[in-house]
Formats: sequence, structure tokens, C-alpha cells
Amino acid sequence: MKLQFYKSAALLGALCLPLCLLAQQPAKDTDHVVSKEDAHEIIGKISKQLEEGYPFPEISKKYIATMKSQEAKKAYQDLTPAKLAWKITDDLRGTHKDVHLTIFHNKDYYEQLTRSFSNTRTPEDDRLELERKRQNNYGFDAVELNKKTSTAYIKISGGFHGDQEAFEMAANAMNMAAYSKNIIIDIRDNGGGTGMMGRFLAGYFFNAGDERYYLHGYHKDRTKDIQEWTYPFVPGKRMPDSKLYILVNKRTASATEGFAFALQQMHRATIVGDTTAGAGIAGSMIPLKENMVVFMPVKMVAAPGSEEGWEGKGVIPDVAVKGEDARTEAEKLIKKEQDDIAAAKTK
Repeated sequence: MKLQFYKSAALLGALCLPLCLLAQQPAKDTDHVVSKEDAHEIIGKISKQLEEGYPFPEISKKYIATMKSQEAKKAYQDLTPAKLAWKITDDLRGTHKDVHLTIFHNKDYYEQLTRSFSNTRTPEDDRLELERKRQNNYGFDAVELNKKTSTAYIKISGGFHGDQEAFEMAANAMNMAAYSKNIIIDIRDNGGGTGMMGRFLAGYFFNAGDERYYLHGYHKDRTKDIQEWTYPFVPGKRMPDSKLYILVNKRTASATEGFAFALQQMHRATIVGDTTAGAGIAGSMIPLKENMVVFMPVKMVAAPGSEEGWEGKGVIPDVAVKGEDARTEAEKLIKKEQDDIAAAKTK
């Protein structure tokens, strides 16, 4: 089934790249140090992006002041690219902890970005990226059905993707779960991705015509604010009456946190596990120099009608347990409810 409705919208997903990209294997560091001139240029590029797009001007001014002060103290001299990336990130987080705002050193990713920015990306680049996503099943690991408890368990540890095939994969997973009374969606260790996938999945848990105001995106320029709603169409059977449990841990981050946060705010899901990472500002990757890349936050994501999100504090679970115990705990909750119902019928 082709979900052409989502194809054009998938481009918007670039604003919410997963945190797992920030933890990629870095390029091999050498004794080569970044020149004073190049370090100054890198600081200038980061400052420009902060000034133009960071959603909180008062914080961006503090970030820029910190970098200027550290540069004046020669803190960014005689450092390798990897060490310079780490030093700038550390200085910025010491000023204000935004776990999305990150500078990292990765040659392959830098080259991929520069080809995209300069419109020199090749068909081979696209082929390899598609192959990687398919090998990863677009983040979907498993669907397990328990007939005894009428429970469907869906594991999504990879990032949330916004490609045509990703929505097809999601639709197939949801349709396998369609007749279960209990749904467990496991997003532990999922570092994020595009918020579109969360909105797509959420749509299955409401009736047709009952679209929900999912999240609100705040930009520095408030005329660019975005209201994010669940989609009016999802393929297959909806599950408005199924009980939904979402499993999270400390490495659940960004757009996957948004999925848990939004459904918790709508009182549609029970969140089980650890408090999540607290990465609530979406952004985009920008190449700098010396194989360095910055993930620049540009959109604060919050509950509808509020500026309250999960940035810096994470999603607080309804049932707090160690992340590794979350599935067992959710299954216990389901079993207890069924036992209580059975006991009530015998009275």
C-alpha cells in the first residue's frame, strides 16, 4: 500500500534527526590541530546559527558570549578537530544544558552533509542510505502477539523515519496488532528522528475524524510556529479502545520522547520505565569545517496551548521502574487488570 499523503511531508523530518547520529563513531583523530583562523571561523558559524535560529534569544546570547570569552582566553587553540568539537560542546552545555546542541567530528557524515548542501549528492549516496534503512527495517525490530492476554508488543529501537517505506513498515506493524486489546510500544534506546512517525502511530489510537492536537513547535520567529496534529488517515484498523503502554528509558530521546509525552498528555497511554533523556528542542545538522558538524536546535516542542515540554527534564513515567524492567512491569499491569476483571465476574 502506497501512502502518498506522507511522501511530500517527509522532507520536514530533517528538523528532528535522531540523537543516535550524534553518537556515531567519530572520525579518527590525529595530531593535526585546527588553526587559529579555522577555529575562529567555526566559532563564527556556530554563533551565526545561534543568533538566527535558536528559539531562545536570551540563551543564544549567553552561548555566544561564552564562546567569545573562551576564544579570547585561547581555549580553542592547539586542539585537534575532535577535541575542539568536544571543548565547544562542553562549554555550551556548561552555560545552559541543551542536550541537542552538539558539535561532533565525523568525516563521513560531514562529507555527506556538504554534498547535500552543495547539491552534489550522488545516486550512490541515496542507494547506500536506502540500503541502510532497509537493513534496519526503518527502526522496527519486532511484533509479538500474545493470544492468551490479547497483547501486541511492538519494538521500535531504531530512529523514527519519515520515508514512504517507513510509513508502510509502521502500517504493517500496527495492522498486525489491530485486534489486540492491549498494545505495548517499546521505544527504549530509540534516540529520536522525525515527529511525523509519532503522529502517524498516534493516529491509530483515536477514531477517524477525532484528530488530536499532538504537539506545538515554537520557533524564534513565532510566525513560523507549527501546530502538529495526528493524521486524519491511517491505513488499516484503528484501535481507539485498546489499552496502550509505552516503554521508555534514559536513552529514549527527542521525537520518541515527543510520542510518549503527547500520548501521556492526552491521557491515552500509560508510560512505563525510566525518565527519558530530556531532549525537547528539534533542529538540523549543519557542516562547519575540519569535518566538524553542529546539530543546531531551532524548534522548541511543547504541549498544545503551553510552553511546557520535556526539554531538560524528560518525560516522567506514570509507572517508574528501571528501564530494563519496563516490559515485565507492563505485562504485570495487564495481567493484574485481567485477573481483577475475572475475579469480579465470579462474585
